Amino acid sequence: MLLLATLFNATILTQPAHAAGPLVVTLTFDDANADQMAAANYLNSKGMFGTFFLPSGYLNATDPNGGPPPYMTTAQGLALQTAGNEIGGHTVTHPDLAQMDANEVARQVCNDRVNLNTMGFRVTNFAYPFASSTPAVQQTVANCGYNSARGLGDLKSKVAPTLTEVAEPLPVPSSDLFFTKAPDEVDSTWTVADMQAVVTQAEPVGGWVQLTFHHFDVQTDPLSVTTANFHSYVDWLAAEQTAGKIVVKTVRQVMAAQFPDPSNPALDVNKPLVNGPAAPPPITTGNLIQNPSLETPGPVATGLPYCWAVGAYGTNTHTFSSVSPGHTGSVAEKLVVSGYVSGDAKLLPTLDLGQCAPSAIPGHVYQMSAWYQSTALTQFELYYRTGLGTWNYWTASPQFAASTGWTQATWTSPPVPAGATAISMGLNLLSNGTLITDDYGLYDSIGAPSVFKSMTPARLLDTRNSAVVGPNGTVSFQVAGVNGIPANVNAVTFNLTVTEPSSFGFVTAFASGSTKPNASNLNYDRSQTVPNLVTVPVGADGKVSLYNASNGTAQLIADASGYYTTAASQSPGEFQPMTPSRFLDTRNGNIPVGPKGTVSFQVGGVNGIPAAVSAVTFNLTVTSPTSFGFVTAYASGTTRPNASNLNYDKAQTVPNSVTVPVGTDGKVTLYNESTGTAQLIADVSGYYLAGGPATVSGAFQAVAPTRFLDTRNTPNNAVGPGATIAFQVGGVSGVPTTVGGVVFNLTVTQPTSFGFVTAYPSGTTLPATSNLNYATAQTVPNLVTVPTGTDGKVALYNRSSGTAQLVADVSGYFLP
Repeated sequence: MLLLATLFNATILTQPAHAAGPLVVTLTFDDANADQMAAANYLNSKGMFGTFFLPSGYLNATDPNGGPPPYMTTAQGLALQTAGNEIGGHTVTHPDLAQMDANEVARQVCNDRVNLNTMGFRVTNFAYPFASSTPAVQQTVANCGYNSARGLGDLKSKVAPTLTEVAEPLPVPSSDLFFTKAPDEVDSTWTVADMQAVVTQAEPVGGWVQLTFHHFDVQTDPLSVTTANFHSYVDWLAAEQTAGKIVVKTVRQVMAAQFPDPSNPALDVNKPLVNGPAAPPPITTGNLIQNPSLETPGPVATGLPYCWAVGAYGTNTHTFSSVSPGHTGSVAEKLVVSGYVSGDAKLLPTLDLGQCAPSAIPGHVYQMSAWYQSTALTQFELYYRTGLGTWNYWTASPQFAASTGWTQATWTSPPVPAGATAISMGLNLLSNGTLITDDYGLYDSIGAPSVFKSMTPARLLDTRNSAVVGPNGTVSFQVAGVNGIPANVNAVTFNLTVTEPSSFGFVTAFASGSTKPNASNLNYDRSQTVPNLVTVPVGADGKVSLYNASNGTAQLIADASGYYTTAASQSPGEFQPMTPSRFLDTRNGNIPVGPKGTVSFQVGGVNGIPAAVSAVTFNLTVTSPTSFGFVTAYASGTTRPNASNLNYDKAQTVPNSVTVPVGTDGKVTLYNESTGTAQLIADVSGYYLAGGPATVSGAFQAVAPTRFLDTRNTPNNAVGPGATIAFQVGGVSGVPTTVGGVVFNLTVTQPTSFGFVTAYPSGTTLPATSNLNYATAQTVPNLVTVPTGTDGKVALYNRSSGTAQLVADVSGYFLP
């Protein structure tokens, strides 16, 4: 950012502190409100002109409820300038600058001037939103090329009758240039006589008086005056000017006496434009809130946590203070509301241009949480920022009850409005009371950290009972609110089976309402019955969509075995679902994996995934193999385990879902056990957070793939027709005695007939679902996620008229 050698022009220091002549009166108008246009027309009709401080982000904004535009258009602002009025800067989005990060202050102030100049305005003077400033903010205004900046409330007026100073001296003292004195802003309680008084009391002294207006004839806004009163006042000013008692000037005309433009001394100098610093990249994954535990302090002037600001409206008295201890950490934020008449007060992530405000995607829903103690009802209030930079009120959550102990409030928003680029939310008080908050969370529902809840497998879709899925067709099925799955589900794990396909093809699973990704979950040949486990985000409507990429039809079956809900806080082992994305495709370089060869692909630090993760879930596909074989997936840098993830035949294209630990280098390695080559594809659908062992319920603890069952090791131990075999999970190989669910790769081999296998908790009723379909003599795997029984075992049922050998390789478990 451009730095000036000194804050002010040193030449004015030798000028007199007070100038003779009539009192100078300036009428200023803040915030670009559309109702100011009529007032400007009347002012101009009397031969007088005003200064209009316009936030560039407000121009051209529309009413989200479909009403008349609340703010001026660019064309209206240009018409004001052409008529002889001055346009001044007022930041991009009208924030409280004293609560801003230094870089954000520069963006708000400098970029506003750049924006307005780009629109065709000549902008040389500034006004602080809310008249809020600090010495550092004032320096930034000077650095951005302004000649002056207006404050409020420093001169005697109706609101401050005890002040003795009635006018700003002219020339303006150097100490005042970037916070020029003015009476308090005019509001609905001011009469014409009150407005006249701030002028008549200063006429004997001379100097400069600025009056500030916001709205006209807006009965619901306290900063509004009637058109009749304004007209009467303008008529009176015109008479005073004719009598030689005052002269009405714009701020620019006043500043021209101190900073004349060399090309036109009637104007103040137009300094070079200065761009503010670029905004940091937005946070798009995980908790979108910066400083969620309020531990990092903000600017000294505010006493608020970094990246947090006060939000309030209406008539009430509110105070904020830091208290110890917090829900976690050393501090929390305390809000006390008294003298309540209307409105509310709350702590919000700063309404800024990108330094702190959480990013948002239109159409997505967001899950929020905060821990609180309160003596009164509280609720989340939400705001959103448009591409123009304007912040709008959005909506509010249901109310949460008062609580004397720490309680977590959680809520899921409606879909974000079109055009939104960021959102902000905070718990409020709508009455007198005390509210203490800490540990905020805000997550995109497509990418919210989640915990797993296992369930007895249940069939959610079977198109054989309805209509076959056509070529390039899509079918959606309900997840949220079905079979005990809650309405706020984030992601679902289900076994997807294709059967009776009339041609070859593949199926892609994705969140309903989202763009279909370039990924596949299940490849199939004509007439083949084949399954694969799928973990995928759930859409805002609570559904999952399945796309059939084929020239033929196919029947699709979905058997759910678990789901993910939003975690209370980020902890190791929690799942971060993501839109399926292709991380590896060896076909792109035509470099197949050779016989007994390996290929590794990067997970950590790619596509928004943190650099360190504990495990990853992806769909692995083998295609164009030149011989039969199998693939083993494992953490890069570790010993290859005695396990398999995907078995294949020569020339076969076959997928399988994989959940496997990630190496310390952030990579996963794939080993090709074959005498031939094979092309490998990996489509990632989520990852598990790192940071140590899993400790919270529903978190995943990855283990190096370990063989827990292999019926081939015991002679004549193949699972017979209609028979069941169970294997121990709880208490084996470091797995706790009780777990919430287990993840293992199930492989069938050497079957003497076709059939399918169902995995379910030992000791429970056999469900009407399937996990793995196979043909005679076929070797085929599938990933399974299933609860264990009370005895810590998983049962496998062989639905066949023949025998089959079964192999189970465990790769992790969920905490109960």
